[in-house]
This record gives sequence, structure tokens and C-alpha cells, in this order.
Amino acid sequence: MTRFLTCCLFVFFVHLGLAQNIEGVFFGSLDGNTYALKIREQGELLMGEWFDESLSQRDFIGKRQEKGFKGVLDMDGEEQEVEATLHKKKLQMVFVESGKSIKMERMSKRLDYDFSKIFPEAHKSLRYQIIGVWILKERFRLENGEKIFSEETGKDYLTSINPDGKYVLDIRGFRDVDEKMAKELNIPAQHRLKAADLFEMSQMFSWKLIGSNLKVFPTQPISGSDIEIIKIIEFLDEKLFLTELISGWVEVYERKK
Repeated sequence: MTRFLTCCLFVFFVHLGLAQNIEGVFFGSLDGNTYALKIREQGELLMGEWFDESLSQRDFIGKRQEKGFKGVLDMDGEEQEVEATLHKKKLQMVFVESGKSIKMERMSKRLDYDFSKIFPEAHKSLRYQIIGVWILKERFRLENGEKIFSEETGKDYLTSINPDGKYVLDIRGFRDVDEKMAKELNIPAQHRLKAADLFEMSQMFSWKLIGSNLKVFPTQPISGSDIEIIKIIEFLDEKLFLTELISGWVEVYERKK
């Protein structure tokens, strides 16, 4: 009986070892350059991003293996097959074609890890670029290759991305939504939002950089809800493009002079 229990415990702990969690943020150096790899688990499938020192990001996709994973990531514009083994916090990843190897360490199991600790200069530069008051010129999403514009397009709403972490939205946007709902639902004037309510709503959000993405979230937690929006940051022709990761909506901004 004792021998049987010992065997069961052995199988149990072996299973735990095989099922170790891979999700998290890893970093390491290769050829004198520092890289970070963010991995999200979706069952046996692994999704993520590969970051260089400029915070440029490339897609990563992989599949769990017995002691790690196999996958493909974009390295210098070329798809590279990789194989990796994970032991506790240490990740050993090999680029199959070149045979080069990078030793990485898991810095955090949280995917919103502060990249300024890994890439302080790039983080500081991106933060400097994004802070300011921005004018929303367009908001659209692509459907069958065509732009579908939202009602916010052309209204020049302002968004203020403040150094203190506040993400302040234009009170006019909330006012316009309130007026539209009042007309559609025939809401009496006494039940409409007051100016103080609109101001409070405009001040509700905060921001932080996650890698080269912008995370927008309520400053005060909302009971029963876990609201956060991740936006991909791009700059083109002095314009700021923010693309919502899940919905695909693209916001095009010009900096307020």
C-alpha cells in the first residue's frame, strides 16, 4: 500500500512539473542586445510579443511542450523558429536555424509588468512622446478593407495624457452622448446628467505604458467590473495612432499646439 501511494505521489509531482505555468514576462540578452518576451497562455497555445530595446514589438506564437514550448517569432523582419525549455524562472530559448541561444529570466507572471525596469531609456522616450493634449481627428475600424467612421470623427474632442497618470477625456464627448440618449429615450431634463457629473466622468481614467502599448483603466475600481483597454501606440507623420487591441477601433490624433 505504501509503495502504491509513493508511486501515485511521484506521478502527481511529475504531472505538476509538466504543467508548470509559462505565462509571464521574460527578459535576457543576445549579441549584446536586451530583449523581452511576453507570453499569454490560451490552453496549449501560447500567444505573445517579442520586444527589443526600442520597445518595437513583434508577434510570437507557440505551443506548449513537455518542458517548455516550440514557436515562431519575428526577429529582424524574419520569422524564426524557436525551441525553449523552462526550469522554474529560467528560460533557455534556441533559434533553430542559427543555433543561437538566449537565456531569459521570468521577471513577473503578471502581463502588465512595468517595462521601464527592463528598458528604462526607451520607456522614458515613449512616455515623453505620448504625454500631452491630443485632438481626435478620426476614429474608425476597417470592415472589408473600408473605413467605418464613428460619430466622434470630425468633432475634435480632446484627450489629455497627463504626467501624473491621469487620462482625461473631453467633457464635450460625454455631453453629446447624454444629449443623444435624452432624445432617443425621451429622458426628462431633471434626470439628465449635470455639468458636475460630466466633469467627474471625464476625470475617471488613468493610464500606464505596458511595453509599447497604452493601458487605460478606471482610476478607482468599479465594483463587479474589470474594465481596461489596451491600445497599440504608433506614430506616423507627427500623428498619434491608438489601436484598441480587442475591438480594432483606430483613433488618429494630432498634438494640440
